Amino acid sequence: MKICLAQIDVQLGCVEENTKRMANWIKRAGSEGHDLIVFPEMSDTGYDMNVILKTSSEWNSGVIDSIKQAAANANINVIAGISERVGGDVYNSIAVLDRNGKQIGKYRKTHLITAEPTCEHMFLKAGEELGLVEIEGNLIGLMTCYEIRFPEIARTLTLRGAEILVIPAAWPLVRLPHWEALILARAIENQVFVAATSRIGNDTGIPFSGTSTIISPYGNIMASASQIHEELISTCINFDFIDEVRSQIKAHQDRRVDLYSNI
Repeated sequence: MKICLAQIDVQLGCVEENTKRMANWIKRAGSEGHDLIVFPEMSDTGYDMNVILKTSSEWNSGVIDSIKQAAANANINVIAGISERVGGDVYNSIAVLDRNGKQIGKYRKTHLITAEPTCEHMFLKAGEELGLVEIEGNLIGLMTCYEIRFPEIARTLTLRGAEILVIPAAWPLVRLPHWEALILARAIENQVFVAATSRIGNDTGIPFSGTSTIISPYGNIMASASQIHEELISTCINFDFIDEVRSQIKAHQDRRVDLYSNI
């Protein structure tokens, strides 16, 4: 599977413009022969809680329809972090679309950040289910940004069969070392691929980190972006490599579940 990560800037509150730009990136990725493109967290609204509440949209029209059409036109699977309004509630969601533009999956961020100044939990509604979706025969686990701090999520998705963890994010530059360490750890400890897509720019006075990265089950950096540029990074993933790594380092079969099954 040839996948790419779209490391983009997002114009705060400019949903129509952001959606058009996403469609252009999708068109480019499709023309370059990619099978999957992944966008960052809140790629439609930008990442500011008050702006998200004002500009988020329902998924029966608008942003999602435009992305669906772009996916179908470009013949490419799409995973995108976008807002989702349901009545009076707003979710930090991930949409999964296939090559035909059909929505085949959705994940609502389950672990909302409580740290200031973001305080997602005061503005957004948390999801109640973990995210696992199949794309062209391969199982993909979905996580969002802050959730890389919870190894339980990644491990549970892996035990359910995830072969790659896809992580849209809007990660702050000030904590870039955390980003680099945690996404690497999630790949190594679970012996899966990780595709972590952050964004660039500055919405709230705190710059975002960029450094979107694709990591192998052995912990090798397969592709990585800069901290400051919009760019498309890509690699070809051979999912058979997971079995090769696990046959050499038998971390999964060596687990002592009897010692920590209650965690």
